[in-house]
Amino acid sequence: MLAVLFVFAAIVLAMLLVLPSLAWDNGEVPAIFKITSISHNDEKSGSLNYDSRVILLHTGITPFQNDDLMAKFFKNEQPVSCKILTLHGEDFIPTHHFGVQTISGEGCKGATWLPNERIALDFNDKTFHPGDLVRAEIYDATTGTIISRHSFTA
Repeated sequence: MLAVLFVFAAIVLAMLLVLPSLAWDNGEVPAIFKITSISHNDEKSGSLNYDSRVILLHTGITPFQNDDLMAKFFKNEQPVSCKILTLHGEDFIPTHHFGVQTISGEGCKGATWLPNERIALDFNDKTFHPGDLVRAEIYDATTGTIISRHSFTA
């Protein structure tokens, strides 16, 4: 009985010493919403106009209330001058958004952004150029907590 107790104590001690290094949360922000493309060409003519249309794909497994989401973008580690206080298409239209002309896609229609749905953000022309490193950060607007971070080379 005493030997079993010592073995059990050794296992518990080992778990206390080893598990912190195996913690699930390593401090990195997951890439739930990923940039899949950045378009530099006009949709109609195909000519280069630095259109700066960013496509985000929900790669996670959990649906999100898109009216509770806000986005921040960075170009080459510098904040992009834009204001995206919601990712809900109907709520986006009346907001004082600047730096983004339109928001579209199945992910911003309705109240919920489901896995595998996309949202297209059409930034002002010439916001992004080929070769720019673009980072998207998605936040819970109610708490200010970052939910997702992803970088993509335009």
